[in-house]
Amino acid sequence: MKDFRKNSGEVSIDPELIRRGEQQLCSEISLLKQWLQGLRDSADQSAFNSNLISTYQDMLRSRQDMLEILRKQAKN
Repeated sequence: MKDFRKNSGEVSIDPELIRRGEQQLCSEISLLKQWLQGLRDSADQSAFNSNLISTYQDMLRSRQDMLEILRKQAKN
């Protein structure tokens, strides 16, 4: 049986898929920044609010990391 796998180890991603992924991540990053600003501006300093801020910061970092990786992939 013939092996059709690529030996180069490179992965090719459809440029349209990358573009849509970038759009989605940028949208989510923008939304998370808005939510964080709203929480920071809130007079509510409860533990619940602090936990939300921590969670949203983690989500924001994760999406920023994904966007950076996606952009690097797009250059290759």
